[in-house]
Amino acid sequence: EPASELTPTEAATTAPLTTTATEPGTTTSVTTIGAVPAADIGLKSFEYVGRFLKEDALKSSATLDAALQEIPAGCCVIVPLKIEGGALLYQSQVKGAASSGACKDAALTIQEIAESIQNHQLSAIAQLSLLDDAYYPTYDTTGYSRWLDNKPEKGGKPWMSPFSDSATAYLQALTAEIMQAGFQNILCTDLDYPHFYDTDLELLGSQVQSKQNRAEGLIRVLNGVHQTASQQGGGAMYTFSLYDALNRDAEALQPVMLNTQSAVVYIDPNSFRDSFWHNNQKISMSGLSMQEKLQVLMPIAQELCGDMHLIPCFRERSFRQQEQTQAEAWLRENGYTQYMFK
Repeated sequence: EPASELTPTEAATTAPLTTTATEPGTTTSVTTIGAVPAADIGLKSFEYVGRFLKEDALKSSATLDAALQEIPAGCCVIVPLKIEGGALLYQSQVKGAASSGACKDAALTIQEIAESIQNHQLSAIAQLSLLDDAYYPTYDTTGYSRWLDNKPEKGGKPWMSPFSDSATAYLQALTAEIMQAGFQNILCTDLDYPHFYDTDLELLGSQVQSKQNRAEGLIRVLNGVHQTASQQGGGAMYTFSLYDALNRDAEALQPVMLNTQSAVVYIDPNSFRDSFWHNNQKISMSGLSMQEKLQVLMPIAQELCGDMHLIPCFRERSFRQQEQTQAEAWLRENGYTQYMFK
C-alpha cells in the first residue's frame, strides 16, 4: 500500500469542496469543480480546450482571479502546483513539503485555489513536475532520493531519484492532498533523468546505465502517482514530447507498462519543418499546410500512445491565428474533442 505522509487529522482538514452523500459505512465521496464533473476530464465523453495557467497567477487571490477571468468559459485550466525545481505553489500540509521549504513562498491554500476555479465555472487539471526537485532530496537524505547533476562547487542541483521509495511516497502524498481538494487529474511532467556525465554513470551503476532499468524506475513513479489518484476516483496523465519520442528521448514511453489511461502529447509543428524518420521511412514535411502536418503527425502520436487516450497539446506560438483556427477545425473533424494549447 502506498505510504502517505498525511495523518488522518490532516486528511480530514483537506476534505473536498463539494461532496455528495455517500452510502453508510463508506468513506468515498464524489467531488466536482465547477460545472463539469472533474472525474470526466480525460474521458473521451467530455469536450474541452485546455489552457495553461502561468506560475505567477498563483501569487495571490487577486492575481489568480484575474488570470481565471481571461480563460474562456468551458475551458479546462491546467494549474501548475509543483513546478520545475520542486517548489510548490500552494501551502501544503504534507510533512516533507513544509519541512523542505518547498512551499515557503506559497501564498494560497489548495482549497482557495480550487474554490476560485469553482467560482469561475471552469474545470481543472493539476500539473506536477515529478523529479525535477531540489527541495525534497535535500530534506530527505536518508532515502537515497538525492542526486546532484554536478559537483556542488560547480553549481550542481539536487534531483529526485525515481528509485527512492520515500521520494515516491512524497509525490503520492501530494497527489492525495491535491485530489482531496477537488482536483481529479494530475498532469505529470518532468518524468526524466538529469544529464549524467560518464563519471556519474559509473558511480550510480546499472540503475542509470541499463535502458530498461531507467525506464522501469520512471514508470514505477508514474504508476505510483496514478494509483493514489485512482484511489480518489481520478488518475494521472502521462505527458511526452512527440519530437523527443521520435528521437528516442521519451524513456518512460512503454504503454504496456504504464497504467495511465491518458497521454498528453506535446507537439510543436515548427519542429517538423523538413523531414524526419519513423518506422524506417523518411517523412517529408516541407511545404505542408498546418492541417496537412496534423494529418501526418497525429496518427504517429496515436501509434506511440498505444491504448492510451491521446490528448494533443500544441505550442501556441507556433501557430498564426488563421492556422490555429484551421488546426482546431481539423481536430474536431477527426474526433479530437480534447486538446490543449501551451
